[in-house]
Amino acid sequence: MIAVIDYNVGNVSSVLNMCRRLDVAAALTRDPDKIKKVNGIILPGVGSFHVAMRNLTEFGLIGVLNESKTKGAKIMGICLGMQILFEKGFEGGETAGLGYLKGNVDLIKTTDKLPHMGWNNISTGDVYFVHSYMAEYTDDCIEFAEYGGVKIPAIVQKDNVMGCQFHPEKSGKVGEEILSKWMASL
Repeated sequence: MIAVIDYNVGNVSSVLNMCRRLDVAAALTRDPDKIKKVNGIILPGVGSFHVAMRNLTEFGLIGVLNESKTKGAKIMGICLGMQILFEKGFEGGETAGLGYLKGNVDLIKTTDKLPHMGWNNISTGDVYFVHSYMAEYTDDCIEFAEYGGVKIPAIVQKDNVMGCQFHPEKSGKVGEEILSKWMASL
């Protein structure tokens, strides 16, 4: 069972649909008791870093996420969900993140149109992005995309924490393969 965290900043229906297509049991929840019982947690996300962290705090979810991470549950952050895995974000004002990955998230430094929206290439194929903010480069970045002359961390991973800046649930076969591999590792 996978817990898809319900913190009012997500495209949860497309994430749940992808889980159904992959024949993986998933539940949308913010119930700490349910979250503690799963091996896999997905933090979906569309919106701003500040609002995401405020909602996680208001719903009392940060403690259970920290506890689950410490106990070895695998955590996957998608788009904004990936960004909040980092220490700090600057969207909507400077805000502390979950701190599972070192580094900050800030506006993409490009003169090209923002948000970076549409299909872009990573080593395994084309995936779908919608974002204006990006994580800093760290040793935890394992895949990159390029937009407007900027190298964008597309996939990050450290221990039991993984994040995709793009939307694997909207990225066809490439995204399905990424999520399928992650789910098979649970």
